[in-house]
Amino acid sequence: MLCVKPTREYIQNLYEAGLYRSAELLGGVLPKNRISAVSSLFYLAAALQQLQRYSQAIEKLYDALLLLEHDKQHVSITECDIRWLLYQCYHALHDYDNALLSLQQIKPKSRTVQVYMALGNLYRRIGGNKKDAVECYKEVVRTQPLALEAIENLMELGQSTKEIVSLTTETMFGKFDWLIDWIEGCAHKARNENVHAIARYNQIIESNGHSSHLLVKIACCYDNMGKYGKAREVFEAAYKKDNNFFECAGIYASVLHKLEDETTLERFCINMKDGRIVESYICHSYLSLLKEDYSRALLLSDKAIEIKPRYPPALTVRGMVLFRMNKLTEAMVTFRQVIALQPGCFEAHKGMVMSLLRYERHKEAVVAAKASVKRCPGQARAFMLVAYATSRYPQEHCKLKEKAKDFYLRALSLDPTIEEAVCCLSNIYIREGNVHEGLEHVKSYLTSNNSARVHACAGHCYAALGQADQAHYHYNIALSLNPNLDSALNGLHSLDSLDTQSESHSESENEFSSGWVNL
Repeated sequence: MLCVKPTREYIQNLYEAGLYRSAELLGGVLPKNRISAVSSLFYLAAALQQLQRYSQAIEKLYDALLLLEHDKQHVSITECDIRWLLYQCYHALHDYDNALLSLQQIKPKSRTVQVYMALGNLYRRIGGNKKDAVECYKEVVRTQPLALEAIENLMELGQSTKEIVSLTTETMFGKFDWLIDWIEGCAHKARNENVHAIARYNQIIESNGHSSHLLVKIACCYDNMGKYGKAREVFEAAYKKDNNFFECAGIYASVLHKLEDETTLERFCINMKDGRIVESYICHSYLSLLKEDYSRALLLSDKAIEIKPRYPPALTVRGMVLFRMNKLTEAMVTFRQVIALQPGCFEAHKGMVMSLLRYERHKEAVVAAKASVKRCPGQARAFMLVAYATSRYPQEHCKLKEKAKDFYLRALSLDPTIEEAVCCLSNIYIREGNVHEGLEHVKSYLTSNNSARVHACAGHCYAALGQADQAHYHYNIALSLNPNLDSALNGLHSLDSLDTQSESHSESENEFSSGWVNL
């Protein structure tokens, strides 16, 4: 008969056999006095959790906690076990405050590595409690030196390589010679030293072979540098290696959005798996943004934030959607949240600047742009953002507008391949009457790059010098590369005009004066 064994064993056996519904039914059929043991309630709650009946599971777990104080006979189930299951149920319900409370109530001596890792993640997610998060992650690394997620989180929270290494043993680096490269790579990435981070990750790939995780990290570095084409290439290589791998899918979607590659993004969204639900919402939000369906894009970004609050990629796309909807105050609040969470997020800094410029708060926009230079060190596009903000001053502030040239030059000193810097500089030099210097920048760029826009700028320079044949030559090359390029078309039409210089310049300058600019 059923009562030969204690009831808890039957419920436990059904749970361990994966018969969760049967365990639930048994718990519902038997009298309450027959399932009053701690282990019976625990395994019944565990079965309910597997059935996604989280509220009912939580109720059983609290009953188990009350019994645990009086029932010391069955020591196989501990308070830590019960509170960990409570955390999982609350987490599944997105009730992060109670999830955190469940873990905090576990006595420090009873906390496992798993508990410390979850605590660290919740401290970061809920209140931005960096100090407590750091302590939790350090506990994880002390016990498990190869806990790479904890190491990476420590780097992102500002811990130095020396501090991380001090938590591990020297023998670990002897057994895993790639570990120091991985730690250094994460450190460089956290400091926005993307070129050095890529070099470190590539060293590991050379010795250990290609890894989807490392390729994604490299792709994120290229995205941080503004090398969107290269970022897309590396992301696709990572996802091609593993069709079920979608790490950093939201960042890949942002890259495709910046490249306006709607076809690829739509195909990628279709392939997204349910296991990456937050990333899926972000990807679909970017797709809706490209389709100019702003209401749906906002709804999807809000769903992602509801599941994963304080998640920079979700907040970033929300800010961009609000900007497009002209809800500038809300957009700026969102961008500030991102900057507080991830100071090196260039898109958030750019969003702040673009929003302030929409309000015609030019001085504040320049200050916000200069802040991006400090928080995104070594990034040419940060200087481009300052130059762009400075160039948007009204015409009566012509002396302030002229400072843009210095920032374009600094951007080019960091990255000579920035097309927009070359175009804007040539326009400034034409306006100043220093056409030859502008032409030198254009020629230097064209020696290693073939760009329709820069060929059009070359046409403007030669037109300003009165060399119509050379101007025709470059305008025609520009149109062969992009038949719809307005600056080249207008340049050709203006060659017969006496006002060549002003027409060429004004059109080109207005080309980047409105909307969300991809820097």
